[in-house]
Amino acid sequence: MKVSYYSLGCKVNLYESEAIVNEFIENGFELTNFDDICDIYIINTCTVTKTSDAKSRKIIRQAIKKNPNAVICVMGCYSQLHPDEVKQIEGVDVIVGTSNRIMLYPLAMSALEKKNPQVLIQDALKTKNYEELKIKRFNNKTRGFIKIEDGCNNFCTYCAIPYARGPVRSRNHQDVIDEIKLLTEQGTKEIVLTGINTAAYGSDLKDYTFAKLLEDIVKNVPNLGRIRISSIEATEITDELLSIIAENREKFCNHFHIPLQSGSDKILQKMARKYNLDYYRKKIQRIRQLFPGVNITTDVMVGFSGETNEDFNDIKNFINEIKFGEMHVFPYSKRPGTKAYTYPDEVDEITKKVRVNELLLVNEQNALAYRQNFVGTVQEVIIEKIENGKAFGHTSNYMDIEFDALDSKVNDLVQVEIIEAGYPISIGKLGR
Repeated sequence: MKVSYYSLGCKVNLYESEAIVNEFIENGFELTNFDDICDIYIINTCTVTKTSDAKSRKIIRQAIKKNPNAVICVMGCYSQLHPDEVKQIEGVDVIVGTSNRIMLYPLAMSALEKKNPQVLIQDALKTKNYEELKIKRFNNKTRGFIKIEDGCNNFCTYCAIPYARGPVRSRNHQDVIDEIKLLTEQGTKEIVLTGINTAAYGSDLKDYTFAKLLEDIVKNVPNLGRIRISSIEATEITDELLSIIAENREKFCNHFHIPLQSGSDKILQKMARKYNLDYYRKKIQRIRQLFPGVNITTDVMVGFSGETNEDFNDIKNFINEIKFGEMHVFPYSKRPGTKAYTYPDEVDEITKKVRVNELLLVNEQNALAYRQNFVGTVQEVIIEKIENGKAFGHTSNYMDIEFDALDSKVNDLVQVEIIEAGYPISIGKLGR
């Protein structure tokens, strides 16, 4: 029997997909490519934008078309918020949302035998406990994603994720440490801590914080490589957290991904973000003071309702002031059920596209300027893949590097001299 999966959206989804597939493998299934003919297809969906919804539906239909007799299992944020839309796709056999994923294997087995549709959705906002999905084997040996938290309490006016994922629930810290130990024993050299709101970890616990978790990981995991924090809100960057990272800087990637969303105080307020530009600016200044050469990356949304040309100029000016090492730029997408869904003064799609393209050009300029600072320096790179004699991997500060592989191999930690800055890929020379 063969199983395959397709994971849309965030790294949390990727972790959860691997965890679910692990159970199938443990029960004798062979994991194959999603393009192959399989007995069971698992699609982990995303709903962060309307494009994500459409892509989720497209992938589901592709799986059904590949093998109409297969069991099609759909899980994730899109099926959580729009189960009726998923039910309307003829050929879907199992539907779960963002909880009860632990039941997906027995539901799939039941559908395999009886072909009776199985639907198990519960109100995410009423979910109180973290659902443990343990992984015994990881497909990616170079970079391991460890989910430490689920849910979000922020309720930004544009975002549907709190309704899809529910409130913050932190994973047991010993389970986190044990899983990292397992990964490092398997040879993984970079651990990426991820969650729906990663650094909110501990906010639902008594006397245990995200900073304490980081401290315990460093203390209790032998042969620990480097730790990368997938994303962190400006409001969650505490003095305690920065102190622990600074004291153990050799264990932490010199990279912070700090979502901005908008460079306009007016728009930030309409989004119900919990900071203003001055607060954000001071956090960046403090980080750069503590960590020379740090790469600050971010997310920026354009075209939020009510965003004027003046607001957009403010956004550009702030971005050029901060000079991010990389930005993810995307247009605002109205999400049903969110507060901003009914906001007036919508920005038209053509204007959104123009503004996105303008910021992408700014991003290329700033990203290249950041990388030029490292020409002539030697950086540690974990080799993630080798193709046609060329090795590819990331530095600690998240620069994508290409160099001649020579006699090196995937998962090697090597010293690479940066000889040419480029974006998205810089060119290096393998050290000896």
